[in-house]
Amino acid sequence: MPTHTRESFSPYETAELRLSPAGPVLCKPSMIKEAKIPPMGPDPKPCVDPMSFPVPFTKSERDLKPSGIEWRLDKHFQVLGLLKYLVIDNKDNENLYQAVKCLDPFPEYPAFKDLRATQQKIKYSKGPYSLLEEINHFLSVGVCDSLPLTRLEGLYDLRKQLEQYKDQMKDLLKNFQEKPEDSVVVKLVVSLLQLSKMAVNHAGEKAVLEAVGSCLGEIGPMDFSTIALQRAENALDSKAVDLLEDRKLQWVFIMLTQINTALTDNCIDVRAAAVSCLKNVLATKSGSEFWEVYKNKADPMLIYLQPFRMSRKKFFVVAANDTEASLETLDDTNLWIPLGESHETWIKRLTSSILDSGGVQNEVLQLMKPLCEVKTDLCQTLLPYLIHDILLNDSDESWRNLLSAHIQKFFTACCRFASSSRSTTPPNSDSEQETHNFRSLDKVSRRAMLAVVDYLRRQKRSVSGTVFDDSFWLDLNYLEVAIAAQSCAAHFTALLYAEIYADKINIDKQQESLTFEEESQRTTITILNEKSKEETGISLQDLLMDIYRSIGEPDSLYGCGGGRMLQPLARIRTYEHEAVWEKALVTYDLEASLSPSTRQAGIIEALQNFTLSMYLKGLEHENTEWCTELQEIRYQAAWRNMQWGNISSVKDETGRPGYHESLYDALQSLRDKEFSAFYDSLKDARVNEVEELCKGSLESVYSLYPTLCRLQLIGELENIGLLFSRSVTTQQLHDIYLKWQRQSQLLKDSDFRFQEPVMALRTVILEILLEKENENTKRECIKDILTKHLVELSRLARTAKNTQLPERAMFQIKQYNPTGYGVSEWQLEEAQVFWAKKEESLALNILKRMIKKLDADWFQHDPHLKLMYTECLRLCGTWLAETCLENPTVIMQKYLEKAVEIAASHSGDSSDELKKGKMKAFLSLARFSDNQYQRIENYMKSSEFENKQALLKKAKEEVGLIRERRVQTNRYTVKVQRELELDECAIHALTEDRKRFLCKAVENYISCLRSGEEHDMWIFRLCSLWLENSGVDRVNEMMKKNAEKIPSYKFLPLMYQLAARMGTKIMGGLGFHEVLNNLMSRISLDHPHHTLFVILALANANKDELLTKPDAIRRNKLIKNAPKEISQLDVDRMEAASNIINVVRKRRAHMVRDVEALCDAYITLANVDATPWKSQRKGISIPADQPIIKLKNLEDVVVPTMEIKVDPTGRYENLVTIRSFKPEFRLAGGLNLPKIIDCVGSDGKERRQLVKGRDDLRQDAVMQQVFQMCNTLLQQNTETRKRKLTIRRYKVVPLSQRSGVLEWCSGTTPIGEFLVNVEEGAHKRYRPQDYSGYQCQKIMMDAQKKHFEEKYNIFMTVCENFQPVFRYFCMEKFLDPAVWFEKRLAYTRSVATSSIVGYILGLGDRHVQNILIDEQTAELVHIDLGVAFEQGKILPTPETVPFRLTRDIVDGMGITGVEGVFRRCCEKTMAVMRNSQEALLTIVEVLLYDPLFDWTMNPLKALYLQQRPEDEADMSSTLNADPQECKRKASDDQSFNKVAERVLMRLQEKLKGVEEGTVLSVGGQVNLLIQQAMDPKNLSRLFPGWKPWV
Repeated sequence: MPTHTRESFSPYETAELRLSPAGPVLCKPSMIKEAKIPPMGPDPKPCVDPMSFPVPFTKSERDLKPSGIEWRLDKHFQVLGLLKYLVIDNKDNENLYQAVKCLDPFPEYPAFKDLRATQQKIKYSKGPYSLLEEINHFLSVGVCDSLPLTRLEGLYDLRKQLEQYKDQMKDLLKNFQEKPEDSVVVKLVVSLLQLSKMAVNHAGEKAVLEAVGSCLGEIGPMDFSTIALQRAENALDSKAVDLLEDRKLQWVFIMLTQINTALTDNCIDVRAAAVSCLKNVLATKSGSEFWEVYKNKADPMLIYLQPFRMSRKKFFVVAANDTEASLETLDDTNLWIPLGESHETWIKRLTSSILDSGGVQNEVLQLMKPLCEVKTDLCQTLLPYLIHDILLNDSDESWRNLLSAHIQKFFTACCRFASSSRSTTPPNSDSEQETHNFRSLDKVSRRAMLAVVDYLRRQKRSVSGTVFDDSFWLDLNYLEVAIAAQSCAAHFTALLYAEIYADKINIDKQQESLTFEEESQRTTITILNEKSKEETGISLQDLLMDIYRSIGEPDSLYGCGGGRMLQPLARIRTYEHEAVWEKALVTYDLEASLSPSTRQAGIIEALQNFTLSMYLKGLEHENTEWCTELQEIRYQAAWRNMQWGNISSVKDETGRPGYHESLYDALQSLRDKEFSAFYDSLKDARVNEVEELCKGSLESVYSLYPTLCRLQLIGELENIGLLFSRSVTTQQLHDIYLKWQRQSQLLKDSDFRFQEPVMALRTVILEILLEKENENTKRECIKDILTKHLVELSRLARTAKNTQLPERAMFQIKQYNPTGYGVSEWQLEEAQVFWAKKEESLALNILKRMIKKLDADWFQHDPHLKLMYTECLRLCGTWLAETCLENPTVIMQKYLEKAVEIAASHSGDSSDELKKGKMKAFLSLARFSDNQYQRIENYMKSSEFENKQALLKKAKEEVGLIRERRVQTNRYTVKVQRELELDECAIHALTEDRKRFLCKAVENYISCLRSGEEHDMWIFRLCSLWLENSGVDRVNEMMKKNAEKIPSYKFLPLMYQLAARMGTKIMGGLGFHEVLNNLMSRISLDHPHHTLFVILALANANKDELLTKPDAIRRNKLIKNAPKEISQLDVDRMEAASNIINVVRKRRAHMVRDVEALCDAYITLANVDATPWKSQRKGISIPADQPIIKLKNLEDVVVPTMEIKVDPTGRYENLVTIRSFKPEFRLAGGLNLPKIIDCVGSDGKERRQLVKGRDDLRQDAVMQQVFQMCNTLLQQNTETRKRKLTIRRYKVVPLSQRSGVLEWCSGTTPIGEFLVNVEEGAHKRYRPQDYSGYQCQKIMMDAQKKHFEEKYNIFMTVCENFQPVFRYFCMEKFLDPAVWFEKRLAYTRSVATSSIVGYILGLGDRHVQNILIDEQTAELVHIDLGVAFEQGKILPTPETVPFRLTRDIVDGMGITGVEGVFRRCCEKTMAVMRNSQEALLTIVEVLLYDPLFDWTMNPLKALYLQQRPEDEADMSSTLNADPQECKRKASDDQSFNKVAERVLMRLQEKLKGVEEGTVLSVGGQVNLLIQQAMDPKNLSRLFPGWKPWV
């Protein structure tokens, strides 16, 4: 390949030539075409094709020109002139103005000064950009593949922005946690990596890689909330598929795009080949067909290609060659496996041979040969298409056999290579160089061949074939392919291939490994593992562990039998994963069977994490020959422990220093003030990191983290250089520390293993600064910062459950701070370190000492001291209560009340820290008082207390008799009277205590909720206490006086429950209703969009009858529908609701009128009798008399089925309001025929809604509300938040007692539809020979009446003949392996979360039509939540399982089944639920006693859920009766309360882990539930409609 001479050419000069003209053109060539540019000066230049500018001249061209230098300078001036002309002189031209706006900045050279200024002025003409806009701007600039250097200035600018706007970055991250797929940060990282991949082998490569490295270093290893990079490895292919139907034309498009890139290549041979290919391709029949079809797509590419079209009448035809000889030419192993030659030579030879072999029939592909001979990356692009083309025309499978055999050999060779150098280091260790003894099988070659497999898998083999068939275009052993993929860092691809392999084994053997006898998933993996070892000598289990460790998903590792495996390495990997270093260390020490280097590296890493750095020094001496990997670890130990001696260095083959060596050298140079060496070693290290990253496949986000972490370290170290070059001011030190804190904020959700190196380096930097500084004030300042920093490190490590690091940090702090005087924050941290280590008495001693000192001097009005004093008192009180070392009154008065008093004494403007301290103090006191109150309350409810009362009553009677009979006083009578007095006193004291604790709790909950947002969940407890004690005047008084000051939005989650208790009559104590009604009015005025529908539903409770009178009378003959009698309470409530609506009406008349009209229209529509259209599936016109059609542009009414974000300020801007409704509806299935309508929002989008009549939706609405609360709890816990464990919700809006509207879950399908739909269910498609769904149903229906044992046997037979297929859901819908993994993970997690939450809430009736799966995200959505709180257990056929975990559901989780992700996510969810038991009990308690929430089972409901043929006779008569008749009467209240109490008791037991009378750990409880849910005995007893065999 000819290279260009660049004797006097720096990359920058080339850059000037290139940057500038390529810039504007690259944004949008069409813009410049449209811009009507006046001719330049007197002599108008001929129009130059702008794309030809960037081509530097080769030697031959230069020799022809008159003396090179002058000519080139002349050229420079011309280019600059043209640029100034385009940017400055024509800046008023609209099209050019837009184009210039999209450019990267011009370089900071004098020549470009005016251009730079003008461009910046144009770009920021509408004001400065936010970080989001800057990033989007960077992403919007196109780049020509052969010119990555043009982005250099853009990269420099981007780095500045990223450094400057850390706060905005924090907000960006927060916003994208909800929707990681939209995250612009991830897009940015992908785009930076693509850019660096392009830069490799191009001019100025180092400069680009370094700039990319700096940008990535500013981003650092922050948590991107996603596991897969949404990469477009083959963006071109997908673009072609989107644009064109016909495969032949798609290929023309791809080839032409490739040629278009080649036309601007640096190398003249490539350009020449491109031109000849281009002419030929355009002249073929397919070429001209493509031109005809594509020319109206307005793609600027055609403008560049136009000059190459021939005006020939005849098409160019490629000569056909005979296929006979051709098979032999390719049947040569040396052709397919590169031996000792470079990747370039190999792939060119292979592609040319395939093209010559005559198997390829497509003319366009054949014509690409000249370009293949000179351009390597084109060969890589072409290879999959060539093989696909051969296979498409392969009639007798002879080609398929040949290609399969050779490609299989290629992968077998890869496996041998991989096993000889399988890297033993865990992904977080810092060296992963592979030994290149087998130089030939370069990563790049492996990736080229993997691309072929991946491309073929995405093509359909036959019209009727399934996804499984598409994987076998070639007959490959996918396990070996998986190993090759894993060695190229394509972890997800490797996993998918491993699963395809396992699937193939199961299908080949037809040995159904999933019958119930050996249900435990462990066996499947073990069986597969043995099988794979037999076949290929590769252990599937090891491969899976390897993959899961690389993906960094925290749970999958446990699925390959991590803890249950007896192999030492597997066990060690699990310990390392859990960071249980002490166990890992012992295991390494004992296992002599491991290879010495693995052992050495492992022991050292464990020691390091164990912070036993002293031992490392000892290890140094015994090892004379250090391999590179160990040497890296040694350098790391050296810089961390600041041992600046001489280390003899061993280089790897590339001769580059390793990463830690560079860091060590840089720190060494910094100490010696050798700045140029310092910057050089960092620069090299940075370039090396980016280069390494570009070699692998970029699928997994986790594999980026170690590199991002290292790049951040390099960046932070580089910034410090300035501090050393001149004397440092205290201000600069504080600035640096602030900067660090900002960056740490971004990493708070990242894994501790990526935060720790950053913290370690900062410690070293501060210590070096301290060494170098002589001046006292500055030394104090550095010490101060170092202490703060170490406290921060200790906190981080403590939350990461690391016990060693905090101790070490404390030790270091003590070295810099003599303990004699004063009190400081680090002592508080030290107490917490001891407490975390379960050394309670030490921790309490430290606190008491601090309290003693602070007692003397807290009133000095130093807010910081106050804060610390508050915190000490609060912690001490809480810990004393936990350890029961003091009595409650002392704890309350001496510690908790005092803490509140001190916190409250600070008036004036307070910092966030102080606010938090205050809130914590209030909350601790409230929780403590509340616990005491509950203790007394429980005692007063106990039977013991009841007996006491009874005895007391008796004694009273006795004393009364004594008095009556005037018995003379003797010893006995005195004793009786004395005891009576004492007992009465005790009871009186108890009631007083109860009241005192109650008021204390209410008061402090109110204060806590008033002073901040962090603990808003406690609003539930506050309301619960208030509603329970609505008769206590003091509580109502406090609520009246202080609750006014709680921001109204905090009450929104309790809207339903508060509203249900509204009334006008005196019920409850002094003005309970007055307080409640005022509160409701305040909330409704502030947040009408959230409240109006709720309150209207109460006011309209009986609107259905009024709106549908005549209709109902007509139908009354058929049904015994006596209108339900209304109780006085209901009348009261309706009146109160109407009053509130009138209050709102005064302020927002327009809005209230429209909302009322809308609700009436919905109710009317809900009650339209739809039986005439029963069989219709198409759209039906809404009858003309329906008011809903007439509603237009309700500008103040939000779309009720949309989630509206609560705005604490109550301003509510940019809401989506209702524009209109589409004039037709459809019917959804179901007994009451609910109607589906489309609501058009003011944003122009249509939203589906389901309008239901004759159905009380309040139950669903309340369950959604509980889900919302569970999501809040899961969001607050780090473990569940980073796993994104949530429950999918949908909006439910009850409109009256018997109608309502719900959000239609668009893009979802019931799992029953996917699996057992009669027409195209997956069972029918993948396993046509099994029983059909209908057969299974019939067999089980017939077995209904049989005995359990018999039923069980029949069920087992059904299962044997009906095997699960749900794993294919993700394979079908998501072809890209990374996406496939991410979605399947989302599916598994979503099953886990909804199962556990469903179990806690006793959710029943989970049949296959009640669980939907989202086709975009693969998450489950549970609908129809009518059976809750274990009411399913009292159905005629009782429910026997805690949640639905049938074989198909498990099958969807992949080969590890319930092990790994599912089990661990269940445990994490259960742990959060159990830790939040107060919150959950409170929430559910408020719900259960909600007078309008009908959750109990009744005969009608049961009949509706489980209809049996024999019941059908009397069904028609009863089912039409109004379910409201079964509502409870006042007389049932007593029994109802007992049921509610029982439900609460059971809930409390579940949350304490009590199952079947024994207390279980979280893990034990989850094991039991999974086992119950999968037990075939339980499943065989379920109602057949539940379809337990699916």
